[in-house]
Amino acid sequence: MSLMSISGWVIFAAAVLAAVPPLAALRRKRLVRYLPQQSTATNAADEQQTPLVTVIIPARNEAERIADCFRTLLQTTGVTFEIIGVNDRSEDATGQLMDAAAQSDPRIRVIHIRECPSDWLGKNHAMHRASQEARGSLLLFTDGDILYQPGTIAAAVNYFRQNRLHHMCLLPEMICGSLLESVMTTFFGMSFAIGTQLHLIRTRFPLAYAGVGAFNLVDAQFYRSVGGHVPIRLDVLDDVKLGKLIKFRGGRSDFLLADGLLSVRWQPSLWGVVTGLEKNAFASVNYSMRGMLFLTLLFSVFFVAPVVMPILSLSGLVSFRDGIGFAATALLWHVLFAWLAWGQPRFLLQIPLFFAGPFLMAFAWWRSAVITLRQGGVRWRNSFYPLQMLRDAVFRG
Repeated sequence: MSLMSISGWVIFAAAVLAAVPPLAALRRKRLVRYLPQQSTATNAADEQQTPLVTVIIPARNEAERIADCFRTLLQTTGVTFEIIGVNDRSEDATGQLMDAAAQSDPRIRVIHIRECPSDWLGKNHAMHRASQEARGSLLLFTDGDILYQPGTIAAAVNYFRQNRLHHMCLLPEMICGSLLESVMTTFFGMSFAIGTQLHLIRTRFPLAYAGVGAFNLVDAQFYRSVGGHVPIRLDVLDDVKLGKLIKFRGGRSDFLLADGLLSVRWQPSLWGVVTGLEKNAFASVNYSMRGMLFLTLLFSVFFVAPVVMPILSLSGLVSFRDGIGFAATALLWHVLFAWLAWGQPRFLLQIPLFFAGPFLMAFAWWRSAVITLRQGGVRWRNSFYPLQMLRDAVFRG
């Protein structure tokens, strides 16, 4: 057996070990399985026994979506809750819409932030500020464009308490427009599961942690004991780093899929997905070019080579036997992608376009790196943060 053939099968084996366990965990750990099955009367009684949940919504210029977010949250059943909406220097009607909602429902309070301290990111500051005024023993950090089903929070709280967690995040159902947007979004979820090694999040393995801006539920006492958002006040990956902070301080975390219970129109288009990753992608490798090159190498080995080598084999440039392992890897990716995309709109059309996902994602990552380096920092929520300041403030545990 040639070195090339051995390389193909080594890549296949590595892909199986790296991808199958976390994707299996993602498909298995679905929040819908933990929905309460009691009657309405029982649910009403249970609401008096459940801990108070403070839902914190930091929003800037979310006028188009914030009303729907509040509307769906207010339909929540099975749990007692309050909502703190944080209007973070919005330039549209976000603040007025929050105030109107608060006037119509006493469970809502609104904080208006006019200025952000220079040593804080706006969103991180908004969440930390709200947490200081929260009355709940559980804090739910969520975004202003998320849509909730009535039983979502109750199911999450039940799971949280039964498993004695300190932190729990949910991956929402992504509402997509175009076919390629669906492919890229599904691939993003797939790579997120693999990159975070979801099946190991409940263990003490230090590299397995996660956070999701759509739904980060934390124990308020533990959150405050680790400093709240202060240790990650300048970390662009605020959601992920909250999970890392809690795990590195000895907390117990978990991650579930919330399809059917939590949804979001992540971005308005395929290009919106690409540009939406502008501030986050380079931050995911701690603004390191070495990290970018390593990530590119991984993409080349696991996604480019399985496409190129079978083509070279069919064209006769390499032997047929040398291409089999690479072809098996390509088939594996398609099977896993189909497994993850099962039940989505245009499911069958997504499968043959799978390999567009890695290339679109690589483009988004490199675009983020180039823009961040060229402008010398990150512009977010109408504020500019110098690159060196962000690098110095990265939370590493």
